[in-house]
Amino acid sequence: MINRFVSLIVLSVFPGVVLLSFAAPVTAQLSAATNTEAEVTLRVHHFLGEDSLTQQSLLQPWAKRVETASEGRIKVEITSDMLLGGKAWDLVDQAKDGTADIIWTAAAYTPGRFPKTSVFSLPIVHQGNPVATNLAIHELLDKELSSDFQELHPLLIHVHAGHVFHMVDNEVTSLTDLQGLTIRPPGSKGIARWSVEQLDALPTKQRHPKLASALRKKRLDGVLLSFRLADSMGVVEEVQSHILFGEGGSFGTSIYMMLMNLERYDSLPEDLKQIINQESGLALAKKMGHIWQKGSEEALENARKQGNAIHILSKSEREEAYSKQLGIHRLWVEKVYAGKKNDAQKLIEKARKTVANKETDR
Repeated sequence: MINRFVSLIVLSVFPGVVLLSFAAPVTAQLSAATNTEAEVTLRVHHFLGEDSLTQQSLLQPWAKRVETASEGRIKVEITSDMLLGGKAWDLVDQAKDGTADIIWTAAAYTPGRFPKTSVFSLPIVHQGNPVATNLAIHELLDKELSSDFQELHPLLIHVHAGHVFHMVDNEVTSLTDLQGLTIRPPGSKGIARWSVEQLDALPTKQRHPKLASALRKKRLDGVLLSFRLADSMGVVEEVQSHILFGEGGSFGTSIYMMLMNLERYDSLPEDLKQIINQESGLALAKKMGHIWQKGSEEALENARKQGNAIHILSKSEREEAYSKQLGIHRLWVEKVYAGKKNDAQKLIEKARKTVANKETDR
Protein backbone atom coordinates (compact mmCIF):
# COMPACT_ATOMS: atom_id res chain seq x y z
CA MET A 1 0.00 0.00 0.00
CA ILE A 2 1.34 3.44 -0.87
CA ASN A 3 0.00 6.44 1.01
CA ARG A 4 0.57 9.78 -0.71
CA PHE A 5 -0.06 13.43 -0.02
CA VAL A 6 0.50 16.30 -2.41
CA SER A 7 2.79 18.77 -0.75
CA LEU A 8 6.14 20.37 -1.44
CA ILE A 9 8.84 18.36 0.24
CA VAL A 10 12.51 19.19 0.45
CA LEU A 11 14.49 16.08 -0.33
CA SER A 12 18.06 15.88 0.94
CA VAL A 13 20.34 14.34 -1.64
CA PHE A 14 23.66 14.77 0.10
CA PRO A 15 24.82 16.86 3.07
CA GLY A 16 23.94 20.49 2.56
CA VAL A 17 22.19 20.10 -0.79
CA VAL A 18 18.49 19.78 -1.46
CA LEU A 19 16.28 18.93 -4.39
CA LEU A 20 12.62 19.91 -4.72
CA SER A 21 10.05 17.31 -5.57
CA PHE A 22 6.29 16.90 -5.46
CA ALA A 23 3.96 14.12 -4.38
CA ALA A 24 6.37 12.63 -1.84
CA PRO A 25 5.24 9.42 -0.20
CA VAL A 26 4.46 9.07 3.46
CA THR A 27 5.08 5.34 3.70
CA ALA A 28 5.46 2.57 1.18
CA GLN A 29 4.34 -0.77 2.56
CA LEU A 30 5.52 -3.71 0.51
CA SER A 31 3.76 -7.03 0.99
CA ALA A 32 4.59 -10.43 -0.38
CA ALA A 33 2.03 -12.25 -2.48
CA THR A 34 0.82 -14.40 0.40
CA ASN A 35 -2.04 -14.61 2.83
CA THR A 36 0.28 -15.31 5.76
CA GLU A 37 -0.09 -12.75 8.52
CA ALA A 38 3.18 -10.98 9.26
CA GLU A 39 4.91 -11.91 12.52
CA VAL A 40 7.45 -9.10 12.21
CA THR A 41 7.14 -5.59 10.78
CA LEU A 42 10.42 -3.85 9.98
CA ARG A 43 10.33 -0.07 9.62
CA VAL A 44 12.91 1.36 7.20
CA HIS A 45 13.67 5.10 7.24
CA HIS A 46 15.81 7.20 4.88
CA PHE A 47 16.28 10.80 3.77
CA LEU A 48 15.84 10.51 0.01
CA GLY A 49 12.68 10.51 -2.08
CA GLU A 50 10.49 7.70 -3.35
CA ASP A 51 11.94 8.05 -6.86
CA SER A 52 15.57 7.94 -5.71
CA LEU A 53 18.01 5.28 -6.87
CA THR A 54 18.29 4.11 -3.29
CA GLN A 55 14.59 3.39 -2.85
CA GLN A 56 13.94 2.09 -6.37
CA SER A 57 17.04 -0.09 -6.78
CA LEU A 58 17.95 -1.02 -3.22
CA LEU A 59 15.26 -0.73 -0.55
CA GLN A 60 12.13 -1.76 -2.45
CA PRO A 61 13.68 -4.80 -4.17
CA TRP A 62 15.32 -5.83 -0.88
CA ALA A 63 11.99 -5.54 0.96
CA LYS A 64 10.23 -7.62 -1.68
CA ARG A 65 12.87 -10.36 -1.53
CA VAL A 66 12.73 -10.51 2.27
CA GLU A 67 8.94 -10.65 2.32
CA THR A 68 8.84 -13.33 -0.37
CA ALA A 69 11.58 -15.45 1.23
CA SER A 70 9.80 -15.29 4.59
CA GLU A 71 6.49 -16.22 2.94
CA GLY A 72 4.91 -13.11 4.40
CA ARG A 73 6.13 -13.57 7.98
CA ILE A 74 8.17 -10.38 7.60
CA LYS A 75 6.55 -7.15 6.40
CA VAL A 76 8.76 -4.20 5.45
CA GLU A 77 7.50 -0.61 5.65
CA ILE A 78 9.67 1.98 3.91
CA THR A 79 9.35 5.61 4.93
CA SER A 80 11.22 8.12 2.76
CA ASP A 81 11.89 11.87 3.05
CA MET A 82 12.54 11.71 6.83
CA LEU A 83 8.80 11.51 7.39
CA LEU A 84 9.19 9.60 10.66
CA GLY A 85 10.70 12.82 11.95
CA GLY A 86 14.15 14.21 12.56
CA LYS A 87 16.88 15.28 10.17
CA ALA A 88 19.14 13.17 8.02
CA TRP A 89 21.93 13.35 10.60
CA ASP A 90 19.57 11.77 13.17
CA LEU A 91 19.16 8.51 11.26
CA VAL A 92 22.00 6.59 12.94
CA ASP A 93 20.62 7.48 16.38
CA GLN A 94 17.14 6.48 15.22
CA ALA A 95 18.48 3.03 14.36
CA LYS A 96 20.08 2.81 17.79
CA ASP A 97 17.07 3.99 19.80
CA GLY A 98 14.51 2.02 17.80
CA THR A 99 12.69 4.91 16.14
CA ALA A 100 13.31 2.85 13.01
CA ASP A 101 14.37 -0.77 12.78
CA ILE A 102 16.52 -0.13 9.71
CA ILE A 103 17.94 3.09 8.27
CA TRP A 104 19.83 4.02 5.12
CA THR A 105 22.05 7.08 5.30
CA ALA A 106 25.26 8.74 4.14
CA ALA A 107 28.18 8.54 6.55
CA ALA A 108 29.05 12.17 5.74
CA TYR A 109 26.03 13.29 7.78
CA THR A 110 27.75 12.08 10.94
CA PRO A 111 31.45 12.90 10.49
CA GLY A 112 33.68 11.14 13.00
CA ARG A 113 31.18 8.44 13.99
CA PHE A 114 32.54 5.82 11.61
CA PRO A 115 36.28 6.61 11.65
CA LYS A 116 37.62 3.23 10.55
CA THR A 117 35.06 2.70 7.79
CA SER A 118 35.84 6.14 6.40
CA VAL A 119 39.20 4.82 5.19
CA PHE A 120 37.37 3.47 2.14
CA SER A 121 36.27 6.95 1.06
CA LEU A 122 39.91 8.06 0.77
CA PRO A 123 41.32 8.68 -2.70
CA ILE A 124 44.03 6.13 -3.54
CA VAL A 125 42.17 3.58 -1.38
CA HIS A 126 39.05 3.83 -3.56
CA GLN A 127 40.22 3.35 -7.14
CA GLY A 128 36.98 4.14 -8.94
CA ASN A 129 35.44 0.65 -8.92
CA PRO A 130 32.47 0.56 -6.50
CA VAL A 131 32.16 -3.23 -6.75
CA ALA A 132 35.73 -3.77 -5.56
CA THR A 133 35.45 -1.22 -2.76
CA ASN A 134 32.09 -2.59 -1.57
CA LEU A 135 33.44 -6.13 -1.42
CA ALA A 136 36.57 -4.96 0.40
CA ILE A 137 34.50 -3.12 3.00
CA HIS A 138 32.47 -6.24 3.73
CA GLU A 139 35.58 -8.39 3.99
CA LEU A 140 36.90 -6.15 6.78
CA LEU A 141 33.51 -5.45 8.37
CA ASP A 142 33.45 -8.12 11.06
CA LYS A 143 36.98 -7.50 12.31
CA GLU A 144 38.84 -4.30 11.44
CA LEU A 145 35.72 -2.11 11.15
CA SER A 146 33.48 -3.74 13.77
CA SER A 147 34.04 -1.14 16.52
CA ASP A 148 32.33 1.49 14.32
CA PHE A 149 28.99 -0.31 14.61
CA GLN A 150 28.24 -0.73 18.32
CA GLU A 151 24.50 -1.45 18.92
CA LEU A 152 24.04 -1.75 15.16
CA HIS A 153 23.85 -4.64 12.71
CA PRO A 154 25.23 -3.56 9.30
CA LEU A 155 23.19 -4.94 6.42
CA LEU A 156 25.05 -3.08 3.69
CA ILE A 157 27.94 -0.61 3.50
CA HIS A 158 28.56 0.69 -0.01
CA VAL A 159 30.05 3.51 -2.10
CA HIS A 160 29.46 5.19 -5.45
CA ALA A 161 31.86 5.17 -8.40
CA GLY A 162 33.75 8.26 -7.25
CA HIS A 163 33.66 12.03 -7.13
CA VAL A 164 34.08 14.14 -10.27
CA PHE A 165 34.69 17.89 -10.67
CA HIS A 166 31.74 19.49 -12.49
CA MET A 167 32.77 22.95 -13.67
CA VAL A 168 30.82 25.97 -14.92
CA ASP A 169 33.64 27.06 -17.27
CA ASN A 170 34.68 24.78 -20.12
CA GLU A 171 38.16 26.31 -20.00
CA VAL A 172 38.85 24.39 -16.79
CA THR A 173 40.64 21.38 -18.21
CA SER A 174 43.37 20.45 -15.71
CA LEU A 175 44.31 20.37 -12.04
CA THR A 176 46.23 23.62 -12.46
CA ASP A 177 43.05 25.34 -13.64
CA LEU A 178 41.35 24.45 -10.34
CA GLN A 179 43.68 26.64 -8.30
CA GLY A 180 41.82 29.43 -6.54
CA LEU A 181 38.38 28.38 -7.80
CA THR A 182 35.43 28.07 -5.43
CA ILE A 183 34.21 24.48 -5.29
CA ARG A 184 31.31 22.96 -3.35
CA PRO A 185 32.58 19.70 -1.79
CA PRO A 186 30.18 16.81 -1.12
CA GLY A 187 30.52 17.37 2.61
CA SER A 188 31.36 20.30 4.85
CA LYS A 189 34.09 18.51 6.78
CA GLY A 190 36.73 15.86 6.50
CA ILE A 191 37.89 13.92 3.45
CA ALA A 192 35.55 15.59 0.95
CA ARG A 193 36.65 19.08 1.98
CA TRP A 194 40.33 18.11 2.06
CA SER A 195 40.00 16.68 -1.46
CA VAL A 196 39.26 20.21 -2.67
CA GLU A 197 41.84 21.98 -0.50
CA GLN A 198 44.71 19.66 -1.40
CA LEU A 199 44.26 20.58 -5.06
CA ASP A 200 44.58 24.28 -4.16
CA ALA A 201 40.93 25.05 -4.82
CA LEU A 202 38.71 26.83 -2.29
CA PRO A 203 35.92 24.80 -0.63
CA THR A 204 32.94 27.08 -0.17
CA LYS A 205 31.71 27.65 3.38
CA GLN A 206 28.18 28.31 2.17
CA ARG A 207 25.75 25.40 1.89
CA HIS A 208 24.13 26.42 -1.41
CA PRO A 209 21.04 24.24 -0.93
CA LYS A 210 19.84 25.01 -4.48
CA LEU A 211 23.03 23.79 -6.08
CA ALA A 212 21.99 23.89 -9.73
CA SER A 213 20.76 27.46 -9.28
CA ALA A 214 24.00 28.52 -7.60
CA LEU A 215 25.97 27.16 -10.55
CA ARG A 216 23.66 28.83 -13.08
CA LYS A 217 24.16 32.17 -11.33
CA LYS A 218 27.93 31.53 -11.12
CA ARG A 219 28.01 31.79 -7.35
CA LEU A 220 30.24 28.74 -7.56
CA ASP A 221 32.92 27.74 -10.04
CA GLY A 222 32.12 24.08 -9.67
CA VAL A 223 31.12 21.19 -7.48
CA LEU A 224 32.74 17.89 -6.48
CA LEU A 225 30.32 14.96 -6.35
CA SER A 226 29.46 11.74 -8.15
CA PHE A 227 28.27 11.83 -11.74
CA ARG A 228 25.07 10.01 -10.79
CA LEU A 229 24.09 12.62 -8.18
CA ALA A 230 25.16 15.49 -10.43
CA ASP A 231 22.85 14.23 -13.15
CA SER A 232 19.88 13.64 -10.83
CA MET A 233 20.22 17.11 -9.27
CA GLY A 234 20.36 19.07 -12.53
CA VAL A 235 24.03 19.95 -12.07
CA VAL A 236 25.06 18.41 -15.39
CA GLU A 237 22.67 20.76 -17.18
CA GLU A 238 24.21 23.85 -15.55
CA VAL A 239 27.92 23.15 -16.16
CA GLN A 240 30.08 22.99 -19.26
CA SER A 241 32.88 20.63 -18.31
CA HIS A 242 33.82 17.71 -16.10
CA ILE A 243 37.21 16.55 -14.79
CA LEU A 244 37.61 12.82 -14.19
CA PHE A 245 40.59 11.22 -12.50
CA GLY A 246 40.85 8.46 -15.06
CA GLU A 247 41.76 4.79 -14.93
CA GLY A 248 42.99 3.40 -11.63
CA GLY A 249 42.17 6.33 -9.37
CA SER A 250 39.54 8.69 -8.05
CA PHE A 251 38.92 11.95 -6.23
CA GLY A 252 37.47 9.89 -3.38
CA THR A 253 33.95 8.60 -2.81
CA SER A 254 31.08 8.69 -0.31
CA ILE A 255 30.05 5.89 2.04
CA TYR A 256 26.42 4.86 2.44
CA MET A 257 25.07 2.58 5.14
CA MET A 258 22.03 0.37 5.62
CA LEU A 259 21.99 -0.35 9.36
CA MET A 260 19.65 -2.34 11.58
CA ASN A 261 19.01 -1.96 15.30
CA LEU A 262 21.06 -4.77 16.87
CA GLU A 263 18.51 -5.61 19.55
CA ARG A 264 15.78 -5.85 16.92
CA TYR A 265 17.94 -8.14 14.79
CA ASP A 266 18.81 -10.36 17.77
CA SER A 267 15.11 -10.67 18.68
CA LEU A 268 14.22 -12.32 15.37
CA PRO A 269 13.68 -16.09 15.19
CA GLU A 270 16.74 -17.84 13.79
CA ASP A 271 15.11 -18.69 10.47
CA LEU A 272 14.10 -15.05 9.90
CA LYS A 273 17.59 -13.90 10.85
CA GLN A 274 18.90 -16.24 8.18
CA ILE A 275 16.66 -14.60 5.58
CA ILE A 276 17.91 -11.15 6.55
CA ASN A 277 21.47 -12.43 6.33
CA GLN A 278 21.08 -14.07 2.92
CA GLU A 279 19.57 -10.89 1.45
CA SER A 280 22.33 -8.66 2.87
CA GLY A 281 26.11 -8.54 2.98
CA LEU A 282 28.47 -9.46 0.14
CA ALA A 283 25.95 -10.35 -2.56
CA LEU A 284 23.99 -7.16 -1.99
CA ALA A 285 27.20 -5.10 -1.85
CA LYS A 286 28.29 -6.49 -5.23
CA LYS A 287 24.88 -5.83 -6.76
CA MET A 288 24.79 -2.22 -5.55
CA GLY A 289 28.31 -1.65 -6.84
CA HIS A 290 27.18 -2.62 -10.33
CA ILE A 291 24.06 -0.44 -10.06
CA TRP A 292 26.03 2.66 -9.03
CA GLN A 293 28.66 2.01 -11.70
CA LYS A 294 25.96 1.78 -14.36
CA GLY A 295 24.32 4.95 -13.03
CA SER A 296 27.63 6.79 -13.27
CA GLU A 297 28.20 5.63 -16.84
CA GLU A 298 24.70 6.68 -17.88
CA ALA A 299 25.18 10.13 -16.33
CA LEU A 300 28.51 10.54 -18.12
CA GLU A 301 26.81 9.69 -21.40
CA ASN A 302 24.09 12.28 -20.68
CA ALA A 303 26.81 14.90 -20.20
CA ARG A 304 28.37 13.97 -23.54
CA LYS A 305 24.99 14.18 -25.30
CA GLN A 306 24.53 17.66 -23.87
CA GLY A 307 27.84 18.69 -25.42
CA ASN A 308 29.76 19.11 -22.17
CA ALA A 309 33.53 18.77 -22.33
CA ILE A 310 34.96 15.67 -20.63
CA HIS A 311 38.54 16.00 -19.38
CA ILE A 312 40.47 13.00 -18.07
CA LEU A 313 43.72 13.60 -16.21
CA SER A 314 46.89 12.83 -18.12
CA LYS A 315 49.43 10.41 -16.65
CA SER A 316 51.57 13.27 -15.31
CA GLU A 317 48.50 14.93 -13.78
CA ARG A 318 47.47 11.66 -12.10
CA GLU A 319 50.95 11.43 -10.60
CA GLU A 320 50.66 15.01 -9.35
CA ALA A 321 47.20 14.34 -7.94
CA TYR A 322 48.44 11.17 -6.24
CA SER A 323 51.15 13.15 -4.48
CA LYS A 324 48.66 15.71 -3.23
CA GLN A 325 46.16 13.04 -2.19
CA LEU A 326 48.75 11.61 0.18
CA GLY A 327 48.23 14.86 2.08
CA ILE A 328 44.59 13.83 2.58
CA HIS A 329 45.82 10.58 4.11
CA ARG A 330 48.03 12.50 6.53
CA LEU A 331 45.09 14.68 7.58
CA TRP A 332 42.91 11.59 8.03
CA VAL A 333 45.52 10.02 10.32
CA GLU A 334 45.83 13.20 12.35
CA LYS A 335 42.22 14.31 12.64
CA VAL A 336 40.01 11.25 12.13
CA TYR A 337 42.17 8.50 13.57
CA ALA A 338 43.24 10.53 16.61
CA GLY A 339 46.86 10.63 15.50
CA LYS A 340 47.42 6.88 15.99
CA LYS A 341 49.79 6.84 13.06
CA ASN A 342 50.88 3.21 13.08
CA ASP A 343 47.36 1.80 13.47
CA ALA A 344 46.02 4.20 10.85
CA GLN A 345 48.70 3.38 8.29
CA LYS A 346 48.13 -0.34 8.80
CA LEU A 347 44.42 0.12 8.15
CA ILE A 348 45.07 2.23 5.03
CA GLU A 349 47.39 -0.42 3.63
CA LYS A 350 45.02 -3.26 4.51
CA ALA A 351 42.13 -1.41 2.86
CA ARG A 352 44.18 -0.64 -0.29
CA LYS A 353 45.35 -4.22 -0.67
CA THR A 354 41.88 -5.61 -0.08
CA VAL A 355 40.36 -3.29 -2.71
CA ALA A 356 43.13 -4.22 -5.16
CA ASN A 357 42.48 -7.93 -4.58
CA LYS A 358 38.79 -7.40 -5.37
CA GLU A 359 39.42 -5.61 -8.67
CA THR A 360 39.07 -8.84 -10.61
CA ASP A 361 35.95 -9.90 -8.72
CA ARG A 362 33.32 -8.29 -10.94
